[in-house]
Amino acid sequence: MKILNKESTEIFCLLIEKLNGKQHLKIENEPFMPLVIEKIGDAYDGEALLFSLCHYYKQNGDLMQDPEVCFVFIDGRTCDNSGYDHVQIIPYSFEQANLGIYQVSITFYCGVVEHCDEQMQNEHTAFAEGWLKNILAQGFIHA
Repeated sequence: MKILNKESTEIFCLLIEKLNGKQHLKIENEPFMPLVIEKIGDAYDGEALLFSLCHYYKQNGDLMQDPEVCFVFIDGRTCDNSGYDHVQIIPYSFEQANLGIYQVSITFYCGVVEHCDEQMQNEHTAFAEGWLKNILAQGFIHA
C-alpha cells in the first residue's frame, strides 16, 4: 500500500489537529466549497483511525461529494517525537458524486485489511497528494 508523501502527510496532520478531539469539523473558506473532516471509524483494534475528507455541495436538497477521499491514519508518534516521520496516511476510497464515481481500493474485514487493489490505491494516493496541495494553497489550514 502506498502512503502519502511527507508534504501531504504534514498537511493532513494539520487538518486533523484542527478537529481538536471532535468527531467532525466543517471549515468555511469563501469562495471555496466548505471542507469537512470527519472521523469515521477505526481499524486494527484502534491502532489506526479512519477519516473522511470531503467538499460537499447541495443538489436538489442532497449533499453531493465533490470529492470525498477516505484515509487510514496511523500515528506512531510519541510525546518526544512531534514530527511527521512516524505518521502513515493511506488513502483507500474516492467518491465524485456528480460523475457517479465510487471507488474502494482497500476493503476491511473486522477492522483489518482484507484486500488491496494496488493500482487503484496508487491512483487514490496520487489524487490525494494533489488535492491536499490545493487545500493548503486555498488557505483551509488557516481558515
